[in-house]
Parts: sequence; structure tokens; C-alpha cells
Amino acid sequence: MQHVTFRMYLNCIGFGILFSLNFQGAIAQDTLHLSLQKAISLGLQNSKPIQISRARVQEAILKYEQARDAMLPSAKISYGVSEAFIPTKQLVFGRDTLRLPGTSRLYLGTLSVQEPIFAGNQLRYARESASILKKIASLDTINNRNYIASSIIQVYGNLLKIIGNQQVVEQNITDIQQRLEETRHFEQQGLATQNDVLRFQLQLSDVNLNALELENQRKIVNYDLNILLGLPDSTEIVPDSFQAVPPLQPIDSYLQMALQHRRDLEAYQYQLQLNDLQIKKEKDSRLPTLAAGVSGYFINPNNKIIPPANTYLAPITVGLTLGWNISSLYTAPHRIAEAEVQKTETQLQQAMLIDQIKEDIYKQYHDYQLALQRIHVLEVALAQAEENDRMMESKYRNQLATTTDRIDAETLLFKARVDLQLARVDAILAYYQLIASTGTLLP
Repeated sequence: MQHVTFRMYLNCIGFGILFSLNFQGAIAQDTLHLSLQKAISLGLQNSKPIQISRARVQEAILKYEQARDAMLPSAKISYGVSEAFIPTKQLVFGRDTLRLPGTSRLYLGTLSVQEPIFAGNQLRYARESASILKKIASLDTINNRNYIASSIIQVYGNLLKIIGNQQVVEQNITDIQQRLEETRHFEQQGLATQNDVLRFQLQLSDVNLNALELENQRKIVNYDLNILLGLPDSTEIVPDSFQAVPPLQPIDSYLQMALQHRRDLEAYQYQLQLNDLQIKKEKDSRLPTLAAGVSGYFINPNNKIIPPANTYLAPITVGLTLGWNISSLYTAPHRIAEAEVQKTETQLQQAMLIDQIKEDIYKQYHDYQLALQRIHVLEVALAQAEENDRMMESKYRNQLATTTDRIDAETLLFKARVDLQLARVDAILAYYQLIASTGTLLP
């Protein structure tokens, strides 16, 4: 009676797993076969940090255009009218008397154009600074693209590992079910005991529970990848298998690639140029300024907007304006010293980044080297586990091995398959992390 109840319990578990998988397939709305390159392309296209970076680049471009606009002549125009109320009706100058009107209206218009000839190179420095800031903003966008791509590769690889494990588990379930049927047949012939059948049933239950846990993990990672790629939450992603593991190059080649292509390191080169410009700007702030100007005036003291001939003035002035802020002679040195300190800080930060790049390359290189070595060792282990399983299967069929020996051999084979599957994906991920450290992950 207990044997029948336990078998019904196992059948219920199997039916529940099958119903759960079928129900999950029924509610899935979209299935998307996605290569890694396509996943990276989608992630970069829909990434909100990338969109923010692009907006910053556009902002830097507009600042550059504003700096260029500052080099253009400035023009101002104004026109006004004023009404004067005169309470005194007359003015007496000795024997002469000047009679005044009760009110007087005045129309005054001006038009001026100013063109800076020399402003201590301040406008040129502003334009060059804006140009460098635009380049730095573009590099920030590239850095964000590399970071997003690296995150996508990691999550994509995790999903691929889970699906690979599911395939191994599925194969293991098929193998155990075959052993279970064989053992039941042996039981009917009196060659196996009821306990042998229960051992295989328990093993099948453990593997089925493992399948449920893997499916739950797959859903979570699939959801995270949907968020990264900007896809609907219901999308079921089917990743493509990674290609063969690339060979390992000398570590110096990766380090040289990093020093040439790391955009964050390149950004410090532009920052140093910006520091140099700031130093020059502060030094040149002590120079005088010179500007040329043209101004036109319209003075109409009549009550009419359009005055009669010879009743208004319209003088035009042309001149040069020379200015010099003398206080800059004793205030600029401190600003120059501050700018030089800022340049020193940038140089130290650049040196620290180079040290960090070397550490990253060293770590990622040896992680990848270890991953390749693990693949080789696990391939040998899998071959040994397959041979051990084959020998144990033969012994079990000939009643030369116990059920425990047979289950142990299958467990070792299952573990060897899973370990090798994980090691291959981990090696590809380690390779991509190494390439990301060199700054050559994306074109």
C-alpha cells in the first residue's frame, strides 16, 4: 500500500511539472531567437543611459556653437520717446526773455554695432574649450556603450548557461527514466528489489525538482535581459550558442590594445588640453582688450514722429575702445596657480587609471587562462565519466553492480556534463570581459 501511494505521489509530481511547462508555453506571447550581436544592438538602441549621453553630446555641441557665436559682431537697436512737462513758462536772461512751451516731446533712436578685435584671446579659448568638451562628451557616450554591452553579454551568457543546464537535465531525466523502466523489468523477473525501484524514483524526483529550479532561474534572467534590451516583459528569448572559444594571445598585446583604445584614458588627454587652455586663459586675462564700434543716433525734438527737414539730428560715430583691467595683474596669479594644480590632479588621475587598466587586464587575462584550462580538465573528466557510466551500466545489467553504484555513476556523468557546459560559457564570458577591458568590445 505504501508502495502504491509513493508511486502515485511521484506520478503527481511528474504530471504537475508537465502541466506547468505546458501552461507556461501557452501563456508565452512572444518567442525571440536572438544572437549576441543583435542583443547588444537592441540594448544600445533602447538604453536610457545611452540616450542621456547622446543628449549631453548635443548639449556640448550647442555650447560649442554658442562659443562660435560669441566671435560674431554684436548689434543693438533701440528707439524711445519721452514727454517733458515744463511748469516754467519763460526764462529771463537780463533784458532777454525766452518763452517755453508747456510740454516738449523727444524721439531718440540708436543703432550700434560692436566687433571685438582683441579680447585677451578669451573668445578663442572659449571656442576651443567648447570643442574639447564636445569630444569628452562623445567619449563618455562610448564608455557607456561599452558598459551596457558588457552587462548585456553577462546576462545573455547567464541565460545561455541556464538553458544549457536545462538541456543536460532533460537528457538526464530521459536516462533515469530508461533505468527506471529497466529496473522495474528486473523487479518483475526477480532480479531487482522494490528498494532498487524506489532509489531510481527518488533520483528522478530530485532531477525534476532541479528542472523546476532551473526554469524559475531562466524566467528571472530572461526578465532582466528584457529590461536591458527594452523588450516587452512577456518576450521569451532564445539565445544562440556561442562560437568556439578564441585562443589566448600574449598579455602584452591586450595591454597595448587597452592603452590605445580605452576611451576613458583618451578622455584624460582631452582633459589635459582643457587644463592647458585654462592656464593660458588665466594668463591672458591680464592683457588689455580692444574693440571697434559703429553707432548711429536719431534725435528728434519735434512733436511729430516724422519730422520736417532740418529739424532733427542723425550723427554717426566710429571709434575704437581700449580697455585694461589693471586689477588682473595681482589677481590672475592665484587663478593661474589654481589652474596648474588642477592640471596636476588630472595627470595623477590619468596615472591612476593606467594602473587600474593594467590590473584589470592582468586579472581578466588570468581568469580567461584559467577558464581555458578548466575546459581541458573537464573534457577529460567527462570522457572518464562517460566510460565509467558505460562500464557500470554493463555491470548493472549483468548483476555485477548495485543500484547505488549505478546511480553514483549517472550522478558523476550528469555533474561532468553540467560542469563542462558551464565552463564553456564561462570561458566565452571571460573572453568578452577581457576584450571589454581593452576597450575594443565595440567598434
